[in-house]
Amino acid sequence: MAAPTINTYLSDILALEKHNLQPLQSQASDGELPKFPAAKACVDAAVPMVQSHINAIEARLEALGGHAGVGVKTGVAAAAGAIAATVNHVRKTEFSKDLRDDYSSLSLTSASYTMLHATALGMNDSETAALALRHLKDVASMVVQFADALPSVVLDELQTEGATVDPSVAATAKKNLDEAWKSAERKSGSTM
Repeated sequence: MAAPTINTYLSDILALEKHNLQPLQSQASDGELPKFPAAKACVDAAVPMVQSHINAIEARLEALGGHAGVGVKTGVAAAAGAIAATVNHVRKTEFSKDLRDDYSSLSLTSASYTMLHATALGMNDSETAALALRHLKDVASMVVQFADALPSVVLDELQTEGATVDPSVAATAKKNLDEAWKSAERKSGSTM
């Protein structure tokens, strides 16, 4: 009985990773991206990571005799990814909003990998548990990279659009972000 549950979770996360890939590829192909080096670094790192996750999940599903999801779930994920990619093309160079959206999607992905990892451990599927943990570590690192980039990207965009801003405060914003996470960790008693 373990395989159908694991297969379902793998299929779900495959749809989610495919959803993640579409807007990232759209952002990567945007000719304006190189003007924002922090955003470009995030996108350039995320695209191959997500693609490698997709390949690994497909291989694991095949090894378990599963399939990549059908019906409504796959269609909804594909439509959501296509909409996100379209919105990215329609927006006037707002990479900070793209990064925010990517950050949100990657955060959901990390929660999904956490669930898959726990499920696989609980069902004694060590290979899927190891895959989920590797991918969770990748995604967690990427979430941090995107969060770290947001202050400088938003300030660079504002400056590019003609607003009078002090770009040096990006370091202060990042320091405050780091402190917020450390404070939350202390309050929760977690030792992440």
